Amino acid sequence: MQNLVHKGAGQTRTQRPQVNAQGKVVGRDARAVSIRVATPHDKEKLREMFSRVSPETIYRRFYSGYSRVPEQMLDLMLDIDHYDKEALIAVAEEEIVGHAMYVRLANSGDAEVAFVVEDGWQSKGVGKLLLSEIAEKARHRGVETFTGQVLGENWGVLGLLSAVFAEVGHVISHSLYHFRVPLRTLKPTARPVQMLRRAA
Repeated sequence: MQNLVHKGAGQTRTQRPQVNAQGKVVGRDARAVSIRVATPHDKEKLREMFSRVSPETIYRRFYSGYSRVPEQMLDLMLDIDHYDKEALIAVAEEEIVGHAMYVRLANSGDAEVAFVVEDGWQSKGVGKLLLSEIAEKARHRGVETFTGQVLGENWGVLGLLSAVFAEVGHVISHSLYHFRVPLRTLKPTARPVQMLRRAA
């Protein structure tokens, strides 16, 4: 898959959010995060997001120490058909702060998933929001299982998967965790909300 959806660097742990009367997650400031479907017009802002993230986050997402994410890779991350391929972005104050995608594998019920969250927004619930929403979309399009790979040192992603899904299976090979998660086990508490506010 041309390194398209190698594992992402999501949040490492989830803080307990506050929920207001409208059922929206709120923090202690006014920076709201919204989730929407990505489009090719998001390429420049996606490029800007990657210019702000750490080398570690870049490496965990692509298995490569890009000093600048290649244009072809940005194009692939936005190449979607809303069925076999989908991508979502998290947006805060008109900046992209996270990206998640899946690609269905060879006419099967499996799809490879990947996600990345800007460093300053990790551990704020953005990764959980992206993963749960893209899982919901994939499930409604006939995808049964998400698969992917995670570096052995990246325990945060395995923790995030366990926070979103009731069943997470993985095997270890060459310092990589190869995971499989049935989408039917998406936890009700992980169902996406409409807005997230960044914790201070």
